[in-house]
Amino acid sequence: MIRPLRALALAAVLLPAAYAQFQFSVVVGTTEQPVGAVYDFGKVASGDSSSVHLRLRNTSHASATLTLLAVAGTGFTLSGGPSLPAMLDPQATADFTVTFTASITGSYSAALSADGVSAELAAEVVPGLTYQVETLVGTILLGPSVDFGSALVGQAETMRFDVSDQTGLALPVPGISLSGGDFALSAAVPAGLLQPGQSSSFDVQFLPTAAGLRNATLTIGARTVALSGTGIMPDLPEPQITLDLAQAQSAQQGSVQVTFDHPAATSGDGMLTLAVQPAVTGPADPSIAFAAGGLTAAFTFNVGDTQASFGGQTAAAFQTGTTAGNLVFTAQITGAPAAQAVQRTVSIAPALVGLTTAAASRSAGAITVQLDGFDNTRTAGALTFSFFDASGNTLTGPIAVDGGPAFQAYFQDSETGGSFGLQAVFPVTGDPARIAFFTANVANQAGTTTTARTPF
Repeated sequence: MIRPLRALALAAVLLPAAYAQFQFSVVVGTTEQPVGAVYDFGKVASGDSSSVHLRLRNTSHASATLTLLAVAGTGFTLSGGPSLPAMLDPQATADFTVTFTASITGSYSAALSADGVSAELAAEVVPGLTYQVETLVGTILLGPSVDFGSALVGQAETMRFDVSDQTGLALPVPGISLSGGDFALSAAVPAGLLQPGQSSSFDVQFLPTAAGLRNATLTIGARTVALSGTGIMPDLPEPQITLDLAQAQSAQQGSVQVTFDHPAATSGDGMLTLAVQPAVTGPADPSIAFAAGGLTAAFTFNVGDTQASFGGQTAAAFQTGTTAGNLVFTAQITGAPAAQAVQRTVSIAPALVGLTTAAASRSAGAITVQLDGFDNTRTAGALTFSFFDASGNTLTGPIAVDGGPAFQAYFQDSETGGSFGLQAVFPVTGDPARIAFFTANVANQAGTTTTARTPF
């Protein structure tokens, strides 16, 4: 019976030594400062918060189990500690934070406890300004965080923060600053003294630049407030193409508009592209283009718009050129899926040769006929010319000319689409002055074009 009693007594002697192995420290930067019997938070303005980073260290040479880590006292809270029970190896640490906040002036204290170690925490609440934030559900006291909710990317949401002096003393407004992207303070923030009963305010704007959670920190004196908001990509409108073209033919001018299926929820931009699909061989026709130049036209739109703007204009003018084929218009909004791009196609059918100039001149022993025009099929070939006197009598003709090889060689190297200029010289035996009029026929795969009786 003696040995069990001696073992029990030995346990009673060793138990206090196990409790004495933990120590509290304040973490300042990269250093630790041991906490004495009392740690004083100092003076804290009414409604403000003060936090301290603390560390519990196992200072013994043996592992120990932590079963208790708590703070007990009005206004004091502990956060960030380990899950209990926790085994701490020799010299291992557990970090945590104690925060104090209270709105009623006076002295406060709390007991910070862990296994075998404790410390008293003290703080004094002094008169301070009252901070509130105006929300959709009303004005509430400013807490440690403010959620701005969701906002469309590119659109601003604003919340107002109120500062008031509800004490009987004149109090200075502390410095107010903000750090973090997508949030910004209003141009002017309160400063100076607030007299009893006076109030002021400032605005914070949330303008998300990207989708997802966005964060910032609002600092008011010693108080920090975590700001958050969520950016949402706007529902981009789907473009629609409207063409204004009187005749789907070569050598025409038209215009194109880009409208939307619903009013735009955000501002944006896009591109209207004109692609040429010629039905004939040869170089691309440069005259098929937007009037402003090129095969692309940038457009913009603002919130609420149902129609795009082309540099301030509601439509982009274009020319159909002088080549048969398809003109494909594509509208794409920047940032929208490629599947939301829309297209409209205009088919320019093969047509008779179009003549824009028919003229003739005389010289000694010859006459010269000038024909200018376009052939959107690039197949012009057979030519015939007839000449008449002043009375309308036929002097000669029709004179047939096979222009096929010349046209073919010309169009093969031409960089002007289907446009051409033709000059035909005819030797004259006798008096050229007797020739007063002429007619000309130009044939291509679509048929024959005949000029009116044209005077010299």
